[in-house]
Amino acid sequence: MAPKDRLKELFRAPAPLTAMDRTTQEAKLIVSEQTERRQELTATLRAARLAKEASETGKGKSPAKGRKK
Repeated sequence: MAPKDRLKELFRAPAPLTAMDRTTQEAKLIVSEQTERRQELTATLRAARLAKEASETGKGKSPAKGRKK
């Protein structure tokens, strides 16, 4: 086997990040954070809606009709 020092010379060092690369990386981070927050909010609202519908059904009221999904 070749010594590790010789193997380092086989590969180039990665190019430094350009301004566009940094901006793209930050934009992806922001979008992923917003998506995660939106999914959490949707789950919370869905659970509240289902609880409300369940309580209305228990009281004898019919759930709202004509609701689109």
